[in-house]
Amino acid sequence: MSLSRVIAFGTITGLGSLSVVFVAADRLAHPAIAATAPPVMARAVPALPEPTTTGTVTQGPAVEPPKARAMTGFDTERLNALMRGETPTGTRKR
Repeated sequence: MSLSRVIAFGTITGLGSLSVVFVAADRLAHPAIAATAPPVMARAVPALPEPTTTGTVTQGPAVEPPKARAMTGFDTERLNALMRGETPTGTRKR
């Protein structure tokens, strides 16, 4: 039994080594084709955004100053006071 294992192992190892030798010989016999320059991709000129979208200042008609905002939305001062534990004074209705 021991002799057949040695023969089987030797055969498998020999066939593996033989296939590696054949592949190496084939690669050496057929060198790779000379590399050509990779194709250059055509690139379009980037479209520059309009100044109004980028927020840049341009010379032109004067911009009106922003109007005072009405009391809309969230009251952060009142929230901060509540989180500090202060009691809201509130406005009294008459």
